[in-house]
Amino acid sequence: MPGESAEWTIGKLIEWTRGFFEKKGVAQPRLEAEVLLAHVLGAERIDLYLRYEQPVGEAERAAFRDLVRRRAEREPTRYLVGTCEFMSLALKVTPACLIPRPETELLVEEVLRLAGAGRRLPVAAAPGVRRRLPVAAAQPQAPGAERRDGRAQPSAGAGAPPAPLSAIDLCTGCGCIAVSLAAYLPVAGVTATDISPPALDVARLNAEAHGVAGRVKFLAGDLYDALDAAGAEPADFLLANPPYVAEREWETLAPEIRLHEPRAALVAGPAGTEVIERVLKGAPAYLKPGGALLVEIGAQQGPAAAAKAAAVRGLADVRLVKDYAGLDRILVARRETKE
Repeated sequence: MPGESAEWTIGKLIEWTRGFFEKKGVAQPRLEAEVLLAHVLGAERIDLYLRYEQPVGEAERAAFRDLVRRRAEREPTRYLVGTCEFMSLALKVTPACLIPRPETELLVEEVLRLAGAGRRLPVAAAPGVRRRLPVAAAQPQAPGAERRDGRAQPSAGAGAPPAPLSAIDLCTGCGCIAVSLAAYLPVAGVTATDISPPALDVARLNAEAHGVAGRVKFLAGDLYDALDAAGAEPADFLLANPPYVAEREWETLAPEIRLHEPRAALVAGPAGTEVIERVLKGAPAYLKPGGALLVEIGAQQGPAAAAKAAAVRGLADVRLVKDYAGLDRILVARRETKE
């Protein structure tokens, strides 16, 4: 940053960094500048505009310069600040795990829809929880209570206690899916697995931070191996955000991903569907009759993944859910009630 003798205000730092990031090809340059500066100042982004003319001390500028340099070298912002928002929850992230994407929220939202619960956190939310506009919520219900039109049946009796639910989250990473489910469904117990112990360490911290550690069990192991070893029971919901990038696609990914995020959590093999196939084949054994399977897939994998799911004995009602860009993103199937 030139002219260190000049008085650098919050506004000047944002504007200079925005221009610098534009020249470096960083996407959303102003947003990135604001997120990094808010992190250094220990403030919310909205606070920056309320303090636009406030001078920034040399020590804070030095810390900001370091983050700006690293971001210009394509280190992801979420790793630099150490947090990421997912389903309105502030989650810890490190290079040991993937940075949660907005598309992955569809997995949780689809479970909430099937369970008849809205996107509204309990009143006694843990510190650090960030809220979006609330959505009216019905009592959570087991997936078998869904009507033919895809909506949940009304609760059986006013004031009736919600039925307990169970979920399994494969490839949990930082625990974004497992922690979100436990936060939004206070009657749910979740078992989450990952092959990476360092990723599970981050996931446990997130569960503790949001007050759901007592209802989320973390197991280390490759997909169903961890469940087999623990003698886990079939669940109402089985979710997975597995690796689904083909090896040939790796070099085409953005440097933020390719140089910094864990390759093993992204690349599945030559075709990209290898781990998805394993999830599909093992799902019937870990779903209750009528239970729902939800798997995140690549945007071009919908027809192939749906065909593979339809070929698995014990799975039925296969369908695809599109993301907000209109691309196939979530494969949904049900465990047959009779074989």
